[in-house]
Amino acid sequence: MVEFSWFGISLKDVSTTFRTYVTIMARALKPILIVFYPRSEIAKTLPKEYKNNRKLRCIIDCSEIFIQKPQDLQLQAATWSDYKHHNTLKFLIGITPQGSIAYVSKLWGGRTSDRHIVSASGFLQHLHPGDQVLADRGFTVEEEILMAGAELVKPPAAKGKAQMTSKDIAKTKRVANVRIHVERVYQKLKTFSILSKVIPIAIRTGGFDDVLTVCCAIIKHANFHCPTLG
Repeated sequence: MVEFSWFGISLKDVSTTFRTYVTIMARALKPILIVFYPRSEIAKTLPKEYKNNRKLRCIIDCSEIFIQKPQDLQLQAATWSDYKHHNTLKFLIGITPQGSIAYVSKLWGGRTSDRHIVSASGFLQHLHPGDQVLADRGFTVEEEILMAGAELVKPPAAKGKAQMTSKDIAKTKRVANVRIHVERVYQKLKTFSILSKVIPIAIRTGGFDDVLTVCCAIIKHANFHCPTLG
């Protein structure tokens, strides 16, 4: 059995200990740090450029983590991402206008559509009538968001237009400014080596959902200090 020479313990013991404590950390940290705040709380500390848009609840996006190619053919198909041209695990994340992580879903196979993840992840249960949710052009989940009584806001489509109107340009700029928060969160997630490398497929069975949750909770605690949103 392979052992760590520094500590004299087996890889199996290290793996078991890691999984146990990551699970405990995820269950403890998620309820207090990964919080989907009510719109009334978010509105209290909206950035000044969004003071006139008090319905804005969050920005959503899907991201993918590279994994090793599974030997099982069904898993290969389920995790293959046409977008990344690699086997991946995919998750939905929600960010407040202040840049705080409000929601992170469990991991899905890279083949899973954004639409299915939004519908099946439990995200829609957090929305209330009148909420506005921002997303990129590729998110075709208008019907799902509408069924929850909310509104999906996306940049105006440029395809087929000879020239965008000044109104469309202004809207595109507003959405882009908010989406900067999503990119910042992704950059912070990549600072965790466990998320920035190709993940061994065996780790998935060890609760990688919990690993992602803990990483998001650490980011939230370390980088966002809003007096109202925490």
